[in-house]
Amino acid sequence: MQFIVDQQAQFWASVQKHDEQMAKHDEKIAKNSEQIATLTDLIGRLAQAEIRLAEQMQGHEARLASLETKTTQFLERMDRFIQGLEGNGHKSQ
Repeated sequence: MQFIVDQQAQFWASVQKHDEQMAKHDEKIAKNSEQIATLTDLIGRLAQAEIRLAEQMQGHEARLASLETKTTQFLERMDRFIQGLEGNGHKSQ
């Protein structure tokens, strides 16, 4: 009879140890789940920032192209102006 009581005590001690280990694993899983949720949120925010940056770059590229066109037009007008001055008897220095 003592053998059975000892076995039951061992069994319940083993069950209790198992339950404690499971509780620790559950805590780790919960912490990992929180970390995954945070990481997922950060990745989403990073993707949105990347989209906004790409849109801003497109706007900058369009403005740069416009400035290049205007600069070219200005330089062409300046060349014509200078050529006109030279044609009127003025010499460029």
